[in-house]
Amino acid sequence: MTNPVDVDLRAIEALNRQDSKAVMENDVATIISQWTDDFVVLPAAGPIVRGRQANVDITERGREQLQAIEPIEYTADFEEIRVLGDYAYEWGTYRGRMRPRAGGTIVSYSGKLMRILRREPNGNWKMHRTILTSDPPAQ
Repeated sequence: MTNPVDVDLRAIEALNRQDSKAVMENDVATIISQWTDDFVVLPAAGPIVRGRQANVDITERGREQLQAIEPIEYTADFEEIRVLGDYAYEWGTYRGRMRPRAGGTIVSYSGKLMRILRREPNGNWKMHRTILTSDPPAQ
C-alpha cells in the first residue's frame, strides 16, 4: 500500500521540477499556473506582493526584461519538504546563470528560498507563500 505522504512528496517534487523547467524556458504561463489565487511573495527587497493578480502584474511588467535574457542554468535544491495535511513547506537554496540574448557577460545569482504549498480541491499542489533572499554577488 502506498503511503499518502509519499504520493504528496512525489507530487511536490514534480511541481518543483516543472517550476525549474519553466524558469529555464522563460515559460511565464506555466510559472503563473503554479500559484494559488491568494499567492504571496516576500521578496528579498521591496514590498510584499499579495495575491496572484498582483504577482502576475509584476511578472507582466518584467516580461520584456525576461525575454532579453537567456537562462543558462537554474536549480532549486530543497533540503526539507514536509507535508502537514493540505499544506506543505519546503526550504532550500537556488542558483542560476543567465546572459543577455544580445550577447554579453554571464551573470550568476543565488539565494535562499522557503515556500508554503497548498493542496487545491482537485488534489494538485500549488505555491501559496514564497520567501526569497538573494546572496551577495560573487567577487
